[in-house]
Amino acid sequence: MQLMRVITDEQMTEPRQIGSLKTTKQRNTSKMPSLPEAVDLKYGDVCPDAQVTEVACVALTLKRNGRQRLPSVLILSECEIENAGDEEEVERKCEGVRELDLSRNKLKEWKEVFKILRHLPGLGFLNLSYNCFESPIADPTEVVSLTNLTRLVLNGTQLPWKDVHILLENAPRVEELHLCKNGYTKVERPKAKRYSSVCRIHFNNNPSSDWSEIEALGQMFPYLEVLVLAECPLSELKEGGRYHEFFPSLKYLSLNSTKICSWDSVDLVNLFPKLSELRLQQCPLYEDYKDDERRQLTIARLWRIQRLNGGAMISPEERENAERAFIRYYMNQDVRPKRYDELVQQHGKLEPLVEVSLRPQTEVQVIIRCGEMALERVVSVYSRVVDLKKELEPQVGLPANKMRIFYLDKGGETCVAYAPEELKINTKQLYTINVHSGDEFIVEPKVPKV
Repeated sequence: MQLMRVITDEQMTEPRQIGSLKTTKQRNTSKMPSLPEAVDLKYGDVCPDAQVTEVACVALTLKRNGRQRLPSVLILSECEIENAGDEEEVERKCEGVRELDLSRNKLKEWKEVFKILRHLPGLGFLNLSYNCFESPIADPTEVVSLTNLTRLVLNGTQLPWKDVHILLENAPRVEELHLCKNGYTKVERPKAKRYSSVCRIHFNNNPSSDWSEIEALGQMFPYLEVLVLAECPLSELKEGGRYHEFFPSLKYLSLNSTKICSWDSVDLVNLFPKLSELRLQQCPLYEDYKDDERRQLTIARLWRIQRLNGGAMISPEERENAERAFIRYYMNQDVRPKRYDELVQQHGKLEPLVEVSLRPQTEVQVIIRCGEMALERVVSVYSRVVDLKKELEPQVGLPANKMRIFYLDKGGETCVAYAPEELKINTKQLYTINVHSGDEFIVEPKVPKV
């Protein structure tokens, strides 16, 4: 029997080298890590701050195998990476990587990025967001061809459009492109250049406010199916825009948190020939409307839209209710939208809805009968039986403790009257007997016990 030292995997925080027990991170505080160093820091094989335990073993030999291969999804966001490092190390450590997230690092030169990408031929997803490149791509011939890349994320990089085009030209299969927060007021496109593979674009939070610039996106990406324009300062869609020509395949459009301020722009959404889902919230247009009015008035205008602001599909019942509400909303207004006449032809002229208050009544008007006397009186439904008796003392000439009171339910709209019921419990509140206006209370003197 021999004693062996076993490292247990508990509370891992940083990789540590066996023997010296000094972390790689501690030894490299003087400079930013390269990509291989960042990989070791995050995906190192040995366990930091491990607990060393002595255990008894019988003829047992422990051998710890190193990690054979990194995961195919490599997340190195916020790792302070500023350079590629040794390319042989990059190739060895990143073999088989299919998705790479290098967002929020310290990359400044494109040549370092290309050193990394050169050894990732199977890469399908690349995120370079929020790296501050100090200069544009100097030599397009140095750009690595990414023939398998389908998703490219360039948010917050402030890349000039020239660099975006160079990257897309070398990634012919990109389907999803993220260009958010890049400060684009204009969309620059080479003449006659089209990227037929791109079908989803996220353009959020760019200061572009002119719809003609958005149409330039449609010209450059003619097979767009998804376009996200959230938080762009667009105030309107363009009257006379070429929606059929530039957005023939668009199915999903987000205009959340834009500056859309008129229903005319909402009406123009109908010109997208295949649009079925729209996001339109937190816009100046809706500030003066209630939540249900916003949804109903929007659904009624947009006959192609099948889903609005996420959630379930718009059912035929919801659409019909919205269209009828639309008619009633505008029926007494001097200026009516064109859609009003179309819906009147479909549903006919409607009568205004009768406003019905659903709030419970707090007071009812009842009849008090005592002998030949009949009084009309308004009473609170929260009154107790004893309170009603005390209120009636002056009128009926009986003290409350000498009074019997019966409740007669007249049946209201049902016209079904019931036999009088004596109210024997003085603390009972009137609402518990479901009293309504028109009901009666009958007062009789108590008969003294013999």
